[in-house]
Amino acid sequence: MKPTCALSTVIENEMKSLCLRDFPCGKGSWRTDNMHETSDKEANTEELGSLIDLLTCSRSPWKHEGSWSDQVSALRELSVRTSECLSDGFVYTYLTSIRVVGQRVSLIDEGLLHFSKLEQLVLSVNCISNIPLKHFPMTLQVLELYANEISSLRGVREHHLPCLQHLGLGRNPLGSTEDLQYISSSFWPQLVSLDLSWCGFDRLGAMLEAVSTLPCLRTLVLEGNPLALSPAYPGLVIDRLPRLLYLDGTRIGPQDHHRFRGLATLRDLVLDEAVVKVSFGMIRGVPQPPGPQTSGSADFPLVSYSYLVTYQFLTDQKQGSVLDLASKDQEAVNSSQGEEMHQGMDITETAVSSDALLMSGTRDESDDSLPVMKYSSIAHSWAEAMDLKHSDTHRIRDLSTLKNFLLQGLWLSVEEEKITSWPASSSETPGTKSATDKKGSAKEDKKKKKKKESLLELVQEPPVYRSLGSTHLDLQNLVLGQDSVHLLCDLGVLEATCKTQQQQQQEQGKKGKEEKRKEEKKGKQGDAKGKGKAHKDGDAEPSVDDRTPTPVQPLTVEISLLLEKWQSMAQATCTQHNTTHDAQHYTTHHSA
Repeated sequence: MKPTCALSTVIENEMKSLCLRDFPCGKGSWRTDNMHETSDKEANTEELGSLIDLLTCSRSPWKHEGSWSDQVSALRELSVRTSECLSDGFVYTYLTSIRVVGQRVSLIDEGLLHFSKLEQLVLSVNCISNIPLKHFPMTLQVLELYANEISSLRGVREHHLPCLQHLGLGRNPLGSTEDLQYISSSFWPQLVSLDLSWCGFDRLGAMLEAVSTLPCLRTLVLEGNPLALSPAYPGLVIDRLPRLLYLDGTRIGPQDHHRFRGLATLRDLVLDEAVVKVSFGMIRGVPQPPGPQTSGSADFPLVSYSYLVTYQFLTDQKQGSVLDLASKDQEAVNSSQGEEMHQGMDITETAVSSDALLMSGTRDESDDSLPVMKYSSIAHSWAEAMDLKHSDTHRIRDLSTLKNFLLQGLWLSVEEEKITSWPASSSETPGTKSATDKKGSAKEDKKKKKKKESLLELVQEPPVYRSLGSTHLDLQNLVLGQDSVHLLCDLGVLEATCKTQQQQQQEQGKKGKEEKRKEEKKGKQGDAKGKGKAHKDGDAEPSVDDRTPTPVQPLTVEISLLLEKWQSMAQATCTQHNTTHDAQHYTTHHSA
């Protein structure tokens, strides 16, 4: 068990560090007003102004930077000016602001009640797991408990703080439905500011039902919660709480209320579902695949190369699959074709196997708890710059899992797909032809060769995939409040690319040398005839070996992730209509 650290103990230690009864504070023999009326003053006494200078001078060793309270400096000066009234009871009633941060406080005990006029209490970054309001002074107006271990708000039902105006509970393991029962006007009648950022609340509708009961609420912080990933956030919050002035630190203006007016009146809104669109653009730096290798008259096997991008994303466990209608329709088409060769389409759940968790050896162990699947773009034939123009739409209802996934990031890989094709085996066995047959059919074979190849039935081996490179993408900005992330992923320079460019440079060098030799021969012939022109040494073209090498192109992929957010009431209405229509179409199609 962790050792218990009481709040009152930490505050008492901080008060002792002020040295209110030691030099230059207090009323010791170092004060001139304590000396008896004598003709001469002792040399070891100080004037009142000098004592205060020792407390306030920046170079004085007695200057105390009391970060635990804004009133430390004033209290020490008071101990010099009116030392006769200084006592423990006076200090308890004098302090109205206390700040204890990062002191591993785990217990808020009854000793806090000694500070009968306390108005502001900051206890961030500690180990507090319970909020016993009965141990808080009734005068408290600001209570900050950011980054603690509070997992329940049951302690607030025992006692109320009628004067509390700010409550900070960010970065705590809160988020249950029971916790929302204690966010109401019956517990916080004067609450003006509420910070619930980076908790685990994932029900936007339930949250709005709770905070709407706070009559004085003007500032609300909900960023970092799973509910903030909903398309209805922040529009629904703005329309549901018309008196709110600040949301997640941003001022709410009249134009915001105008854009989302009427959003709270819509029925059957899907609030607890996030929509993420993943799009791929240009891919560059893929090495050129080897050309067809033929020996003699052997035209087979035919080998084709294509390239695609694969990535990991969540599957919604609540519905058993990724809520992507297009992917489901494609899965049905693929299954009806008898699960033939991979046509470069998206990888569906039926294709998930042990290698679906791409780069599992380089991922964190925490990733194993997330229900991820492997998706792919459409395969493209090789080009120096391939425009994938591919996008997938993922609908995730488990917002808490989506938040964890975005915080951990996304794995992306560029793969090469190799398909080998052979002619189908026929029942006819080829026999030996006579010489006359060979001569007569030679011309016909040449004419019908292309036609036969087009009509020839080919059998394709299962595709072979080879990873060219992989990288990890940071998606934390989507949780921090951004709606989109646009990245140019650099997967590094491939060894095959270097070899290809070296071969190209060598071929260009050979061609350049041959052209130079031809020009030299022509020049000599022209000089012999008197038509040649002398070239200056400064005008001579540089040799091929002296030319600067072409910079190597790294493997890069353009990727964009868009988190759907309703920007207006009209967009929310249109999106709701389209979602309902797609769901009805999908249900009718698959039931048929």
